[in-house]
Amino acid sequence: MKKRNIALFCGLFLLASQLTGCNQTTSVQPEKEELKVEQTQDTTQKEDIKEEQEIKVSVTDFPKETDPERYALAKKQLDEYHAKYPNITLEPTDWAYDINSFLPKAASGQLPTMYGTWFTEVNKIVDAGYAADITDIVKEWGYDKYLDPNMLEVLSKDGRIYGLPIGGYSVGVMYNTDLFKQAGLVDDGGNALIPQNFEEMAQFAQTITEKTGVPGFFFPTKSNQGGWMFTTLAWNFGAEFETFEDGKWKAVFNSPEAVQALQYIKDLRWKYDVLPDNLLVDYGDFFKYFGTGQVAMAFSTLDWLNSPVVDYKMDKDLVGMFGLPVGPAGEEGRGVLMGGTVRMFSPNATPEEIDAVFKYLEITGYTPNADPEVEKTLQETVQADLAIDKIVGPYGLSPWGSGPRREAEIKILTENANVDMSQFENYLTHGMTDLRPEEPIATQELYKLLDSVVQTVLTDEKADPQKLLDQAVAEFQANYLDKQQ
Repeated sequence: MKKRNIALFCGLFLLASQLTGCNQTTSVQPEKEELKVEQTQDTTQKEDIKEEQEIKVSVTDFPKETDPERYALAKKQLDEYHAKYPNITLEPTDWAYDINSFLPKAASGQLPTMYGTWFTEVNKIVDAGYAADITDIVKEWGYDKYLDPNMLEVLSKDGRIYGLPIGGYSVGVMYNTDLFKQAGLVDDGGNALIPQNFEEMAQFAQTITEKTGVPGFFFPTKSNQGGWMFTTLAWNFGAEFETFEDGKWKAVFNSPEAVQALQYIKDLRWKYDVLPDNLLVDYGDFFKYFGTGQVAMAFSTLDWLNSPVVDYKMDKDLVGMFGLPVGPAGEEGRGVLMGGTVRMFSPNATPEEIDAVFKYLEITGYTPNADPEVEKTLQETVQADLAIDKIVGPYGLSPWGSGPRREAEIKILTENANVDMSQFENYLTHGMTDLRPEEPIATQELYKLLDSVVQTVLTDEKADPQKLLDQAVAEFQANYLDKQQ
């Protein structure tokens, strides 16, 4: 790789964190779903690779043996792949993307054929020359016709495609149904009431705190997650963070709307007093607090539902989720954060190698089709989740948008639901609309800077939101955006 590209990439990744808004786990991984449909010629399994041609490829994010059900399923799929394509050797690794280990691999030309990362990293990776242009092969497989347009836009540059979305998420609010009931926040049927706006959400949190003694709300402040969730909140106050004006990127998050959003966070601590005593927290802390009944609500993604259940043995019947309430910007100004995980390909990979990996993705169920093999894979995945008592039923964003695969996933999930789906109805109706991707430039650096801003207003009652954001804008502009011009 040219030195110029390496230097550029180093600069782009300066101060980025390992745990990001798009990570998650997957990511807030969209759930799996089902239905049959007539196959189209351009999306059926391709047989382009000559059988006599020996090909060797590698992929990341293989399940670890510490997750026995997932590992067993992945191993079974790998065996099926090798049996079907004896001329291809696919080597999996459980290595997962993080910035510190990615750069040495990329700079030395040792990236796996296919590797995973987050939506926020795509622009940096593409600009540094560390990803293959897969536009032609995506079209050959017919995937471009089915991929979710919001996700496809994030993974494209100048009309070319550089990644395949694997999982997506949209931010909603996870809540403890039992704490809502203890606080009397239920309707005549005993179902939890849903706050309709941000002010009402703060009031609900205050009621829960006062009547149960349990903090009503959780807001992260470290690991880039405070800044991540602050952007989500502030959009709904009408704030913007980065704008492109006169050919240059400009930081604009010191507007009255952004100040109002920061004041809202400050009020959660000093006006409503609804936060846990420990204010230096991230979502690892939330999973523990929520899973042990020590907090009632937090911004969350659907794929995080199972962390409190699996890791802290929380009763899955006490978990619910609703869509992001309406902010001061109103319905028209509503912005629901969308992110996710993506698979990208080494710039050194040949078309034949990329095609070989696409064949592997089909074996694992990554396809817009809903044929019997896909249904079988989706059913196996759901059964693996049911075996360890994970929440099954609610579904999030899908790489495939709408169509046969999406319908198939929803059908399988809902037919196998092991929770009261009414506790997720509001999220399923309102949680996947008005989507917005994360800020495009120096995203993780922005989050890191805003972490400190959020920490300050929660620990210093006299902190001035306007002054804090003025300082942050000046620093972000000088240290990051000006260097992008």
